[in-house]
Amino acid sequence: MTAAYVYALVGTPEVLRIRLEALGQPLFHWAADEGGLRMGQGAPSDWRDQGAAFGPKGELRWWREGETFRALLLVDEPQPDLSPSLGEWSAVDQEFDLQNLRDMRIHPDFDQYPHNRHRGRMSTRIFYRNGVPVFISLRALEEGEKER
Repeated sequence: MTAAYVYALVGTPEVLRIRLEALGQPLFHWAADEGGLRMGQGAPSDWRDQGAAFGPKGELRWWREGETFRALLLVDEPQPDLSPSLGEWSAVDQEFDLQNLRDMRIHPDFDQYPHNRHRGRMSTRIFYRNGVPVFISLRALEEGEKER
């Protein structure tokens, strides 16, 4: 296990956009509202009701509350200008296969993942608070699946 850091944020999309720098590159995102789910590379252009942006160094999750947004910043490095969430945080890396979007049983609103493939793997970091798993944080999308 390695050290991990979790921060709670409140603000406008501009306040959240500043924190995307801590996530590293390449950056991916998903954003959703009652009209659908959008996925893409880079920072989101439309901060919908809820979503997440992630890169190799962290993830920013947000949800709308009225005219403002609440967010969680899950990162590998401490952010000196923020106060961390309570608890002793640690993390471990884990990889998972993604669903093959061409599988007839799958009917998402999109036909490829943000890395422009219909299948692949995702790298994650599992966050533990005081030894209890709390979050699975997306970190990267990769081509291919592990051979079974």
